[in-house]
Amino acid sequence: MSNDVNLGLGKVAGMFFHAPEKTALPVSPFDELGDEFKEVGYVSEDGPSWTPYGSTEVIRDWSRTLRRRFSTEKGSVSVPVISTTAESLKTVFGAANVTTTAATAQHGQIVKVDTKNGPDSTKEAFVLIGEDAEDGLLLMTDSGMITDIAEVGLAPNGAIIWNITIEGDWQFVKDDGQKTS
Repeated sequence: MSNDVNLGLGKVAGMFFHAPEKTALPVSPFDELGDEFKEVGYVSEDGPSWTPYGSTEVIRDWSRTLRRRFSTEKGSVSVPVISTTAESLKTVFGAANVTTTAATAQHGQIVKVDTKNGPDSTKEAFVLIGEDAEDGLLLMTDSGMITDIAEVGLAPNGAIIWNITIEGDWQFVKDDGQKTS
C-alpha cells in the first residue's frame, strides 16, 4: 500500500551521492547508481531541505497583466553533512582545496582544507535517495554547485556539521514501489 504522506527517511543510512556533472541520473529511487557516483557521507538526522525554485522576476504591462516570468536564481538544497572524510571534504570544499598526506611513523593520514578561495565552482551531479515503506524518493540534479558553506560548529558533544547549500535545477521523483506483473 502506497503512502500519500511521506516521511523523509534516508535510504543507505542517510547517505547522499555525487558524480561528475551531467552524469546520467537514475529514473527510479530503486535503481542502482552508476559507478561514477561516490558517497559524500552521512546526512544529519535533521535531513536535507529543498527550495524548489530560486528567485523569479515578472514583467507586467501597464494594465498589470503578467507578460513574462524569468528565473534569476536556481533552486537549492541545504544538506547537513556529518561525515568528515577526505571524500566528504573534497565535495564540500572542492577537490582543489583539499590535500591528503599519507600516514607516517610520526602521524596518521592528514587531510588539510584550504579555505582562502571559498567553495569550489566545480559543477557536479548530486543525488539524495529516500525510502518510506514501499515508496522511494529521489531529489537530484545533474548540474549542481555548492554555493554556500554555513557556520561550522565544533561542539564537544556533537558531530561536526558541514551545512552546505547546493544550487541547481532539481528534480523530485516518487516511485510508489507497486510494480505490475
